[in-house]
Amino acid sequence: TVEFYSSHEALLLDYESALTRVDSRTGRLYNVSAHMVWIGERTRQMDGAHLEFASRISNPIGVKLGPGVEADEALTLIDRLDPGREPGRLTFITRMGADKVRDRLPELVEKVTASGARVAWVCDPMHGNTFEAA
Repeated sequence: TVEFYSSHEALLLDYESALTRVDSRTGRLYNVSAHMVWIGERTRQMDGAHLEFASRISNPIGVKLGPGVEADEALTLIDRLDPGREPGRLTFITRMGADKVRDRLPELVEKVTASGARVAWVCDPMHGNTFEAA
């Protein structure tokens, strides 16, 4: 046997909603399009539909955090997406780039850790590390 897990950005909510089911044993909602879905940097508005969708499903959730995110926003995301502080529920995916990560990440990790929240931290090395040609 093989254990196989998949993940993708929950970008198209019509697609994600169509693939969301109620677990007959627990009554909880799960998105069956992937094991873990994540919310992108540009779709994580606190009053937005993507955050609302993610807050209702029981899958593990990832959230991309760019260099402009403030610690208070990260704490609000935790309260919204993981109010029960369930281990493994929430992953912060940093996408800050090599030139900004040393300035921005330590404060985020420090304040999130001080809050008592237990999130997984993952680095997205592709975002923020591109070069532009003339």
